[in-house]
Amino acid sequence: MQNTPLFQVIKSLGKRERAEFQRWAQSPFANRRPEVAQLCEHLCQLLDKNAPEEAYRKSALWPRLFPARNYDDAAMRYTMSFLFQALKQWLAYREWTQDDTAVRLNLARALRKKGLTKVFAKEFKNLETSGTTTRQSVDFHLVQYQIEFETWEAGHQTGQKDLRQLALASAAFGAFVASSALRHGCAALDKSKADFAPENLDFLPETLAIVEGGRYADVPAVQMYFHCFRLMEAESESHFLALKDLLARHTDLFPPEEIRDVYLVAINFCIRRLNTGARGYVREAFDLYRSGLERGVILDNGLLPKATYQNIMLLALALDEWQWARQFLEDYRTALAVGERHNAYHFNLALWHFRRKEYAEAQEILRRVEFRDVHYNLDARRMMVRMYFDTGEVTALDSLLHSFRTYLQRHRNIGYHRELNFNFVRYVQRLLQLEPGDHNTRQQLRNKMLTEQYLAEKDWLLEKIKD
Repeated sequence: MQNTPLFQVIKSLGKRERAEFQRWAQSPFANRRPEVAQLCEHLCQLLDKNAPEEAYRKSALWPRLFPARNYDDAAMRYTMSFLFQALKQWLAYREWTQDDTAVRLNLARALRKKGLTKVFAKEFKNLETSGTTTRQSVDFHLVQYQIEFETWEAGHQTGQKDLRQLALASAAFGAFVASSALRHGCAALDKSKADFAPENLDFLPETLAIVEGGRYADVPAVQMYFHCFRLMEAESESHFLALKDLLARHTDLFPPEEIRDVYLVAINFCIRRLNTGARGYVREAFDLYRSGLERGVILDNGLLPKATYQNIMLLALALDEWQWARQFLEDYRTALAVGERHNAYHFNLALWHFRRKEYAEAQEILRRVEFRDVHYNLDARRMMVRMYFDTGEVTALDSLLHSFRTYLQRHRNIGYHRELNFNFVRYVQRLLQLEPGDHNTRQQLRNKMLTEQYLAEKDWLLEKIKD
């Protein structure tokens, strides 16, 4: 039972959702088989109680459904199948009813088909009001097309011949197709830039041509995805600036889950520029992250990836936004996934103190937190090495370098990170062995560092070789 789609979907529901589904399964509208409703109720009760695995076996569930019959696997599977069908219908109905415009549109269409002109006119007026929204995302244009076309169909049915309504429907449909084609192009580029060919996506080449020719200049969804596509395709500064301006003016027109991807395209462009040494993009990336946080579009279902959490703080520190960064760590601590929250928060808090050269506070945090994530562990160890080195705690540093090397020997499946950190340990040990005034050996060591392909904390090491 636990491996079936039925169980997996019911388990994914919250307690309130399961109660709502039970009412659906008990309704004659959705189900007329009492054993199906009983199976639904019993499964929900077991999940609410966190029942053990054996409680979900089909043979264990059977007596609650058919107490007077011997176990029949075929009958049990049929009951499960009927319940799964009811579950899928409930999910679809629930999703549909959450879209008020879709409900009103289908009602108006049904009334028009019945020829109920007066009732249709009243309900359609409500539909037009509900269709007026501050959102103008891709789906908005599809809904506008459906509304305009329904108006045309109603007029056509009563003998009206005004083509302006059909022109409005056509314009809305064109905006939907254009924005969809560009959005699909962005998704394809994100998947594989090397294998991408515009001609493989319907309407994309044509859309690019007409948008560049000036069409849809006043449609934010088309313009947003056009500049997003061009930025992903060619890394153009002009398209980045245009996209940044659109995000500043039109973010609120899009649902968070849609505009989040556009923000990430702009942010990733900044990060790639930063990786080439263009330091001016620190401010650009930070401003985009901060804007996205303020507008509530960076989090994904309320969660912030631990890598993003750290990236935002490091960008803030690079701009000397110390207080903002400290407050950010607190404000978004609960947005981290529960299993990662403790370590991610404490590591970044230690890093914040470390960057301020508040070594005692950073060391205290690092000593009392066990970082099970290997990358946090490596970063924390390097941080401790740097602090011991800078404060002249040679005995503690020597012990740490020895344990660091042992840790790396035990963790062989971390790719190039192993060599990065092995070389770091080796060069720190070489630094400790340098004799004062031995400029020749110091220069030789510096030259080796410069040519080392894999070396963590290279800038710091090069700075220390100068001392």
